[in-house]
Amino acid sequence: MKRKCSKLISMILAGALTASVLAGCSGDQPPKDSQGASQEQGGTSQDSPSGGLRFAGDIVGQGVQALDDIVSEEEYVFKAMGGSFKIYNDNFTADTQGTNVQTMASAGYDGLMLFGWNATLYSTISNTMKEAKVPFVFFDQIPTDQEMITKLEENEYYAGSVGVDNYQLGANMAKRMLDAGIKKVLLLGGSVGDVVHDARDNGFTETFEAGGGEILAKARCTDPAEATTKEDDMLSGNSDAQATYCLTGDYAIAAIAAIENHAGREMALYCSDTTTEAAQAIIDGKIVCGDGGSKIATVIAAAVLYNYANGNVIKDDSGKAPNFSNIVAFEVNKENAQKYIDQFLNGHPLSEDEVRAFVADGVNYKTFADYIENFSLDGE
Repeated sequence: MKRKCSKLISMILAGALTASVLAGCSGDQPPKDSQGASQEQGGTSQDSPSGGLRFAGDIVGQGVQALDDIVSEEEYVFKAMGGSFKIYNDNFTADTQGTNVQTMASAGYDGLMLFGWNATLYSTISNTMKEAKVPFVFFDQIPTDQEMITKLEENEYYAGSVGVDNYQLGANMAKRMLDAGIKKVLLLGGSVGDVVHDARDNGFTETFEAGGGEILAKARCTDPAEATTKEDDMLSGNSDAQATYCLTGDYAIAAIAAIENHAGREMALYCSDTTTEAAQAIIDGKIVCGDGGSKIATVIAAAVLYNYANGNVIKDDSGKAPNFSNIVAFEVNKENAQKYIDQFLNGHPLSEDEVRAFVADGVNYKTFADYIENFSLDGE
């Protein structure tokens, strides 16, 4: 599995050996109070710029592969950088996230990774972090309202946001279906109000309809356990549907189960957030293709936060905290699905040395911007 950015990473690693004189000019220095007094030994390394920094973060919930993969990646990258990491589970409730944020803010961590799944808490989170003098980054699910982003940028402890362009993921799936000659489809996903599923739904719907396609029915589930039944109902009521866009891999597996109830029914399945089971279904020909690679957002967000805590505040060309909202996952298809399982699901997209290159001397905004622009995956 090759990445166009491998040359870029190699250059960063080489430059890190000679660029120590640039450390003072690669970004602004954070407020002195942002350094947590408590030190907890993590996976330190002599190649790491500074060992012992302590980080924590929240996740909307656990027990779902896509979310558990994010937590695993956070633990991996912070250890590779020489720090430690602790996860707080929001248990899919806003009140729990609010409590977790308060707990983390008062625990003396050097920085916090915040999963921005609840937009109503953005202002509260920002105020809490400013009061506690703790740097923080939103990752994966991030603020999209420009007014809110502007307010966040006024907070000196806001390190930035790094997220996947979920609208574009949906749009890309619509284009793939249209290119395949598919004109009538179904859509299956999570509950209305989920910012990720809503964005994918919107991107798919607008692009597919603009291309002359018709969405015959949509089923948005408050509980994934409903998915098979709802897909079954849509199949029964729409005999001319050619395909289903499933907003995550878990829903694609549910759709497969529903299709099995309709002997001889042909239904092309496409999905976002390809899980291990969904990737195997792609290999087996039960799913046409999916998308993957959102772990990159976790890696970059962690590196941006680590740089801040280590004294190198990353700023864009206008002097503002970075807002990397343009990460678009790549296609997972029959040719590359096994490598995707091996390197992204069972493994990690970047080696420990490649991770450390993001927190080496001389790293700046352009380091991350160039990486995102050049990142890709092929099946060779």
